[in-house]
Amino acid sequence: MSLFDYSDDAINALTLFLGCDQILYVEGDDDVLFWEAVFGHYSDLKLDIRPAGGVNELQPYVDKVLGGELNCFVARDSDYGRVCGALKDHPRLIYTYGYSIENTLYSPGLIAEIVYFWSKRNGDYLTNTISWLEYFCNKTRRLLELDIKNFKDGLSIDTGAGHCQQFMMGRSSDMIDEDKLNYHVDRIIAANDIVYNDDDYRAPEDISLIYLLRGHFLQSAILKYINKVVKSVGRNTSISQDALYAHAIQFLKGNFPVPKQEGDFYQAQIERACGA
Repeated sequence: MSLFDYSDDAINALTLFLGCDQILYVEGDDDVLFWEAVFGHYSDLKLDIRPAGGVNELQPYVDKVLGGELNCFVARDSDYGRVCGALKDHPRLIYTYGYSIENTLYSPGLIAEIVYFWSKRNGDYLTNTISWLEYFCNKTRRLLELDIKNFKDGLSIDTGAGHCQQFMMGRSSDMIDEDKLNYHVDRIIAANDIVYNDDDYRAPEDISLIYLLRGHFLQSAILKYINKVVKSVGRNTSISQDALYAHAIQFLKGNFPVPKQEGDFYQAQIERACGA
C-alpha cells in the first residue's frame, strides 16, 4: 500500500495498530532484509519495514519526513549525494554508507567465502578478491568520474554505468576492455561538450572507490568474477543474482560489525534516529 493510500495522521499512528516501535520505509524488496540486519545490530527497536517500490516512490516519504509531516523512519541509498554534498539531513532519514546497499553487502570477505563454498577447494580467495576489486575500480574510474559529473551537473546522460557487460572483454569475462571503456567515455564527453575541473569528481578521502560504484554495476561484475573463479577450478555451475543476494544477507547478519568506519557510520545514524 502506497503513501497516498493513507493520510499523514494515519501513517503516524500505524505503530499503534501494528504493535511496533517504528515504521521504516525503504526503496525496494531487497532493501528490507538489508536494513533489518543493520537495525537489528545497532538497536532493539521492533520495526515494521515497508518497501515503497523504488527510489521515486520513496521520495514522497523523504519529503514529508523533512517537512515534519511524518514521524516514521526512511532509509535510502546515498547514490552520489554524499560525494557531491547533496544529502538532506534529518535524524529520521538514514543513508547507505556507499552508493547503495550493494556496496556494503558485497564485501571482499563475502565474495571470498562464496568462492570457497562453491569451488569446494581451499585457496587464498580473500587476497585474490581484494586484488581483483582494486583492479576493477582502477580500470573503471574514468566511467565513475563521468557518472559523478553527470549527477552533479544534472546532465541526464545515459553513461552506461548501470551494468558492466558492455565494458568487459567478453560475455563471461571479469576483465575490463580498456579501449572499449575509454572510447565510450571519450565519445560522451565530446558529444556533450563536458569539461571537468578538479572538484567535479573528487571522492571523499576517507572512502574507497568500491563504495562509490553504482550498486548494480558492482554486483554484475562481482557475479562474473565469482563464476569465472568457480569454473576455473572445474566446477560446472553458476551462481545467480538471487543466490548472491541470499549469501550476502546471511553473511551480513553473521559478520557485524562491518569495517569499523562503515559500522560507525551506520551506528551513528541509527542511534540518532532512535533518539529523535
